Amino acid sequence: MGSFKTICAYLLYTLVVVALLMYLQFPAPAVKAYLETRISTIDPGLTLTLDTISPTVLPPGLSVTNANVNRNEDLLVRIDRGSISPVLLSLFRKNKEVSFTLDLGGGEIEGQALLDRNGAGDQVQVAVDISQVRLEQIDAVKTNDTFSLAGAGEGQVTYDGRLTGTGKTNGTFTLSDLQITLHQDLFGIDELLLGQAVCTFSGNNRVLRVKSLTFDGPMAEGKITGSIELRKPIENSQLNLTVNAKPRPELIARLQETIPQGFIDTRSLGTRGMNFRISGSVESPDVSLR
Repeated sequence: MGSFKTICAYLLYTLVVVALLMYLQFPAPAVKAYLETRISTIDPGLTLTLDTISPTVLPPGLSVTNANVNRNEDLLVRIDRGSISPVLLSLFRKNKEVSFTLDLGGGEIEGQALLDRNGAGDQVQVAVDISQVRLEQIDAVKTNDTFSLAGAGEGQVTYDGRLTGTGKTNGTFTLSDLQITLHQDLFGIDELLLGQAVCTFSGNNRVLRVKSLTFDGPMAEGKITGSIELRKPIENSQLNLTVNAKPRPELIARLQETIPQGFIDTRSLGTRGMNFRISGSVESPDVSLR
């Protein structure tokens, strides 16, 4: 019994010493520099700055605070707090697995990533759960010159491919209390209350396919399908979207005041809806009736 207690005491002492060394000798500047360099491999215009980075003991891993992701000095997103830790059993396997959490936009992103190191190159599988992230608190959304969004988002996203970003993405995203504010009105409308919107999407070879985006709210219901060709910078991404929108009575009354008589049969809007196409770029979209 005495030997067992002695062994436990030495193990506990060793763990305490290791924990202290991690905090006292942790090379925070080197780790920060590595992370800041790594993000530029995704997009040369991206930079990462963060206030603090420190090790955690239980669970073992890293913790960061106030991490800002910028592109060409424009703030895209601010992560209030984040943590990443390895799945301990995976440390003894060829394929390594980590879990992570990010606090941003008033909500949280949780996920796991599996890194497969093989001769063909590093493969990664990522699964993410998004919970109650407010769109209006995401800096990239707030700085858009064409429109602004508000609402709470949640969903799931998976990625299977290489670390360089060439792979397949699938996901479902649900928005509650979605509100779109147009900076330049369309047919006299500068604000749309779309209620709940559900989007299923996939991505491959820098093309994001919107399989279905349905919305149902107090002003309109409808569906959007199509694709977005992703380019750098993101504002240059090309839109190819088809929209069918059925206005509610309140919106129909407002459209009747602004649309020239005979241009659109407003009497059939509530049943057949309005079909139009969105093309052009994210920065300068073109809207045309079909």
